[in-house]
Amino acid sequence: MDLSRREFVQSAAAVGAGLLVASRGLAQAPAAAAGDVIEVALLGAGTQGRVLMNDCLGIPGVRVRAVCDIWSYSQRYASRSLKSQYKRAGHADWAEAVATYDDYRVMLEKEPDLDAVIVATPDFWHAEHSIACLKAGKHVYCEKEMTNDLATAAAMVKASAEAGRLLQIGHQRRSNPIYQQALKMLREDRICGRLTTCYGQWNRGVQPKLTWPQEFEIPAETLKAYGFESMEHFRNWRWYRRYSAGPIADLGSHQIDIFSWFLGADPRRVMAMGDTDYFTDREWHSDVLCTYEYKTAEGSARAFYQVLNTNSYGHYFERFAGDGGALTLSEDPRKCYYVPEPGKELPGYLASVEKVVHDGVETVPLLPAIAGLGAEGKAAVEAFQNRNVHQLHLENFFAAVRAGDKALLACPGEEAYRTAVAVLKVIPAIEAGGGVPFTPADFQA
Repeated sequence: MDLSRREFVQSAAAVGAGLLVASRGLAQAPAAAAGDVIEVALLGAGTQGRVLMNDCLGIPGVRVRAVCDIWSYSQRYASRSLKSQYKRAGHADWAEAVATYDDYRVMLEKEPDLDAVIVATPDFWHAEHSIACLKAGKHVYCEKEMTNDLATAAAMVKASAEAGRLLQIGHQRRSNPIYQQALKMLREDRICGRLTTCYGQWNRGVQPKLTWPQEFEIPAETLKAYGFESMEHFRNWRWYRRYSAGPIADLGSHQIDIFSWFLGADPRRVMAMGDTDYFTDREWHSDVLCTYEYKTAEGSARAFYQVLNTNSYGHYFERFAGDGGALTLSEDPRKCYYVPEPGKELPGYLASVEKVVHDGVETVPLLPAIAGLGAEGKAAVEAFQNRNVHQLHLENFFAAVRAGDKALLACPGEEAYRTAVAVLKVIPAIEAGGGVPFTPADFQA
């Protein structure tokens, strides 16, 4: 990660935006020839699965040929959308060949020519689905959180190594060229000096549970066969302990991943608080506040993170602060800006940018600054503004598949496992009830 700016630009240009981060100690994977179409299946066609499917349509040389989901509603919605878009794009033959499946095992048996599978099922299914696809010789793009259990997350990493197939986890910020350039600015240009504090949040307002069309309800025996207690659990699995690790994993894993990436270190400890007293019909903590401690090459640093499901103010962003300034990042381009400390000498590309007032503070907007770096900077900004954030990460995955090179993956299983450790350890930290307790008597003079 100590590349010069020139080397960064050259590497990004060579393999496409989002391919800067290399994995450690991974063997070569079978490559797809440059002119070949990469044949892909979508396993899990819910809301996020359909987002990934649609982003695949914007990537040349990638064909989604199969959709697998236990819910006929999602399966039908996704396959019909896929066929319609292929027809409009002039791929009538692709549209006619789209297959649908209820059982992933049947899909793997009947689709031997698949190159890759996108796994977008509920978290507790990620390991079984990913491992089965890897063992069947398919490369796997698996949505985050990697799993809701560290033992099965480790098994995914092992399966990838043993099968010699790529495993990418959906921490898509790692393939975002604005985040990559921001990391260079922090490390090479030292715009924030020594980093001492990180902050991140993902705030959402109160939302009702998800419902479903009654005419498409999954039969009880089918739900049971796939591990779900009820249709309500199937639709709202993120709120139940048997299926997920709750909002801290569902949302927080994106940003906690960035803390470790930018600080270049794994956390040493975590303290956390959370409770279930707001939503009485849900098992997971609605609001979680946690603090991580890191030991970096320059000294100690702390990172504070919160995920809220009771108030949406501020939505989502990450901030990195040090003795030279503070850098705010987000997948929302309006929240990408820099605030220098008084007297901080700025590189020319930052000093020349017109300041913008944000929340009463004069800031340097980040995107114009990066665009001022030249053609490559402009390309990074254009990619960020004109392509969906998940598409950038999928492009990274498929570029690595085509090159047959695991070192090109932005977030291989090994890296994602480290994030899973940092995220999932928040739960026992909450349950341990750390800190100094108060009693009513303490407040009596």
